[in-house]
Amino acid sequence: MSAPVAPRWLIIAGIASLLWNFMGVWSFVTNWQMSKTGYVGLPDAQRELWSAMPTWTWVAFAIAVGCGTAGAVALLLRKGLAVPLFLVSFIAIIVQFSWPIFMTDAFSTMGAELVTFPVVLVLFGALQWYCARIWRARDWLN
Repeated sequence: MSAPVAPRWLIIAGIASLLWNFMGVWSFVTNWQMSKTGYVGLPDAQRELWSAMPTWTWVAFAIAVGCGTAGAVALLLRKGLAVPLFLVSFIAIIVQFSWPIFMTDAFSTMGAELVTFPVVLVLFGALQWYCARIWRARDWLN
């Protein structure tokens, strides 16, 4: 008996996931390289957050985008390794944003602006992991 044939749209999903994660890599690199003077154009609350961001949040950011990108590549190669890579990325996204949301008082000054984009990232990370799990269960990933 042969393995189930993956639908063609799986490649489109993989490319979309890869492009999304490349945007995350670009965001990490540009933010990492931003000097203290580069923060000048940001609103005060954002500038204070970026300037005070602890090292562990940068590590979580790097893990999130690195594993997410690797997961997207694994998805394109139809490898089941996409599932744990997307899980690690998803967890790292949550860890990364736990600091500004739960460990600072930034919500009092920024309000919903502080959580809007992180919620989108968490949802997309969860979606990547969830879909990869389903696709592996259907034997579309090996």
